[in-house]
Amino acid sequence: MKRIAVVVVMIWCYVLSSFAQNQAFDHSLEEPLSRTVFQSYQDVCRDIVLVKKQNSNFPIKDLTLHRKVFIAFDSIEAWKTDVWRYQACPVLDANKLNCRQLMTESKVEHVILLFDSTRPFNVSLLDSLSGISKSMVFFGPRSHIDTSLITGVDDFLFIPTNTAIARDLGVQAVFGAIDISGQLKSDISDRFVKGTGIQILANGRLRYLPAESVGVSGIRIRQKVDSIVNAAMRAGAFPGCRVLAAVKGNVVFNRAYGYHTFEKRVAVKMHDVYDLASVTKVTGPLPLIMKACDMGLIDLDRPFSAYWKDWQSKLFHRSNKSEMTFREVLAHQARLIPYINYYPMTLKDGHYNTKWYTLMPRDSDDIKIAQHLYLSHKFKKKLYTCIRKSPLLPEVEYKYSGLSFMLYPELLSRIFEQDYETVLYDSVYKPLGASSLCYNPLEKINTSRIVPTEFDCYFRKKQIKGLVHDEAAAIIGGVSGNAGLFATADDLAKVMQMYLNKGSYAGKTYISEEVFDDFTKVQYPENGNRRGAGFDKPVFGNDTLSVEDGYPAPSVSAESYGHSGFTGTFVWIDPKYDLVYIFLSNRVYPTRDNPLIYRMNVRTSIQQIFYDTLNQ
Repeated sequence: MKRIAVVVVMIWCYVLSSFAQNQAFDHSLEEPLSRTVFQSYQDVCRDIVLVKKQNSNFPIKDLTLHRKVFIAFDSIEAWKTDVWRYQACPVLDANKLNCRQLMTESKVEHVILLFDSTRPFNVSLLDSLSGISKSMVFFGPRSHIDTSLITGVDDFLFIPTNTAIARDLGVQAVFGAIDISGQLKSDISDRFVKGTGIQILANGRLRYLPAESVGVSGIRIRQKVDSIVNAAMRAGAFPGCRVLAAVKGNVVFNRAYGYHTFEKRVAVKMHDVYDLASVTKVTGPLPLIMKACDMGLIDLDRPFSAYWKDWQSKLFHRSNKSEMTFREVLAHQARLIPYINYYPMTLKDGHYNTKWYTLMPRDSDDIKIAQHLYLSHKFKKKLYTCIRKSPLLPEVEYKYSGLSFMLYPELLSRIFEQDYETVLYDSVYKPLGASSLCYNPLEKINTSRIVPTEFDCYFRKKQIKGLVHDEAAAIIGGVSGNAGLFATADDLAKVMQMYLNKGSYAGKTYISEEVFDDFTKVQYPENGNRRGAGFDKPVFGNDTLSVEDGYPAPSVSAESYGHSGFTGTFVWIDPKYDLVYIFLSNRVYPTRDNPLIYRMNVRTSIQQIFYDTLNQ
């Protein structure tokens, strides 16, 4: 009998597996389930009550104000996943908390307590946090609320259920991503009576709601995306990936697939960090260039050499680049050659040239290439000279080039009279809450979250993880406009949603609409050049092409824009459909000589699914 039972279970598992992978599955089963999940979200949303509010920054508006920590009583990793979608604040376990150490060493200014009513709460914890702003999210029946909890905190958010959906929405409410409109259905005390409830409108941050919130089937999307991703992973196109799509400000699809490597030891998690490769171009230097245009510090129609003096042609300082405009350079219309292979210039007979390299830095400005490998900062001057002296292409036409992007960190530092990274983090990433977006993540992010890229057989002779994959960016210390940024899909989505909003996000304006529209339009259509200023655009006639022949998905609008990255990354924004699409992978693991992601059209095939669903 046991053998028969095992056989029955195996057959049933096979049937379920076949059902999950069959694109022609029974939609009559799908729709009620979709409606049930969506209804659950709606029900919880209606019941969220802001009972008390004394902190002017709660729900949290300005992410740069106050050093915050979340304190939870269980499921710390699950809470991190929800919290870190908005900001990578510490999420601490109340059962292991040293409040005195928290106050004295961490200089915390705001504590958010995530309290499950099924667990006893030690009110003395509130006393030990005296002098700190305290907000509480209470999950559970109203009858379990002790009024001392409400009086002991500045803000009290009440959610009458304690489910995964309730916890998800609770965190969204804390960050102001969803409306808070609930009212108490019965008295808690003489002060907090039936009908109490402070109304708060959402602040414009990305919401995480079922696809049904925008009128499409989440189950149908997931089944189709799963099918493409799983086929690609089985074929060996990449070991794992992240896929995110937001429609009308709602993240309707957000999934992690596979593993960090083909050895399948570490599964991809939602807050894992990928090397963005050339997606850096539109995420790093470009927002600062647009900001500089807003401030009158850059004029796209002036010569690039007006801002990068090394390109000016002078006596004994010849340059063939003095007249090309900033707009031509950004649109890849300036006759610049595609690339220069810099790192071989630092080698001698295939080995690290001691003229340039040491095991320890000789100077405080020397560039760290890898552990116990430093490159003299003087090489950067040689690199800039190589770019200035590089020949020009014979024709004025579209030719993708990364040369100018090597210069932007230095150029923008001079324009803003402040370090490029400091300006980028302080004026863009920090207010957005894009905590993981950074250069050189080994200095800032736990290595377990960083997805490895290639085993570099040519330059660094090691497995690359947390160091920029691109050799050109590595030569200048990993901080380049060409490549070098790392990020999670959720943090990258904040920048892309800001772009979709034409330069604003969560009530803050980063770039004016006028400047943004100028950058995202096709710059030189008369010359057959599809590019915007820095942004990529669809190929001309893309809507008449197949997924195999077009770029990107055939259904994208002419107004859409984005960029791809060599490591297997892709971002695309479509104003017509109010759609942000993000795909992150490490398709270069363990080698860049793997074209399957292109041959299988993985990124654009998945992108097309969202258009097909929205058009239906």
